[in-house]
Amino acid sequence: MGDWLRAHQNLSPEQQEKLLESDPNFKRLPPQRQAELKEWLRKFNSLTPAQRARALNRMQWMASLSVQQRQELRDANQKLEKLPQDRQLMVHKALRHLRQMNPQERQQEFESDRFKSTFSDEEQGILTRLAGIVPPENEAGNGAQAPAETPK
Repeated sequence: MGDWLRAHQNLSPEQQEKLLESDPNFKRLPPQRQAELKEWLRKFNSLTPAQRARALNRMQWMASLSVQQRQELRDANQKLEKLPQDRQLMVHKALRHLRQMNPQERQQEFESDRFKSTFSDEEQGILTRLAGIVPPENEAGNGAQAPAETPK
């Protein structure tokens, strides 16, 4: 999807949707999936230019991950979504902090008593899995929050 969007980003949203509808791969999808992609395209086009750029970078980054890394990311995010809202916020905050650290500092944090007493075993597992997979906006050190994952 990221490559397609980059190739057609200078078209109007209406032109993009027409082009999408004429794509043979799109035509082979079930109607519900087609509707989801069209809705996703509309939402993407409603983002600011900076948000669209981050989303495109995120898609490119996701495509660069190994199959195993993408699966780990999905699994950890599914577990994260099952946590109560207040715990999700705590885990997200800790994740942003951990991603600013180098691997050695992260390992020290994981082994600290404070970390172990703050987070449950499940939360520690989520943080351990997600902290090592660093989105490009965190590699640059700006700490910007990553946009939502591209639809599957």
